[in-house]
Amino acid sequence: MSQSDSARAFQRHAVGSGASPRNNDDPTVDTTEVLSLLSDEYAREMLNALVEDPLSARALSERLDMSRATIYRRLDRLESAGVIESSMIVDPDGHHRKRFSVVVDQMQLLFEPDGVSLEVGE
Repeated sequence: MSQSDSARAFQRHAVGSGASPRNNDDPTVDTTEVLSLLSDEYAREMLNALVEDPLSARALSERLDMSRATIYRRLDRLESAGVIESSMIVDPDGHHRKRFSVVVDQMQLLFEPDGVSLEVGE
């Protein structure tokens, strides 16, 4: 992908304005919430794990040695912010579980004369 193609793949959101309107096909990313989550050690660890593999909350809890309550709180915030999404999977034993995966490929924080913005590549 050329630099001009890469630049077009990004969506820009101004910090402090919350979610910006985008195409109906694209998920909305809440910039303020994303920045808050990136300052959270637990959320960063979870994102690092989810980038490698989509995982259930139970698998995340076991892999990261975090309580399920901590996992679920961060998953809710990450999903609401538009950084991850959930899908339903059926275990071989018949149980239904949500599996979470990262939907954002890259983010770039820009400091510009008119303010700080976040570009999100998907």
